Amino acid sequence: MKYPWQQAVVDAFLAAPGDLPIKINIAERAISARLSKSGDLDVAERISLNDALRSLQVLITEARSRAAGDGSAEKSQEKPQDKERHRVT
Repeated sequence: MKYPWQQAVVDAFLAAPGDLPIKINIAERAISARLSKSGDLDVAERISLNDALRSLQVLITEARSRAAGDGSAEKSQEKPQDKERHRVT
């Protein structure tokens, strides 16, 4: 990894479902701490930080959807041919 804060983001993505909220919180705090020292950020790190925040948001959304049991995360990953099989004619 290029930046130290990235380890916290990776840890969040590798976390077990029960550990996910705390791991996401740790990752967000690591990013926030780095952003608070923005005077020494280069463009590449700024882009990486923004990408990490967006990725964490997707992770949060999918985790909530799985926790709610609505299966929308799984449905969004279905292939078109799978959807065709589920169609009622």
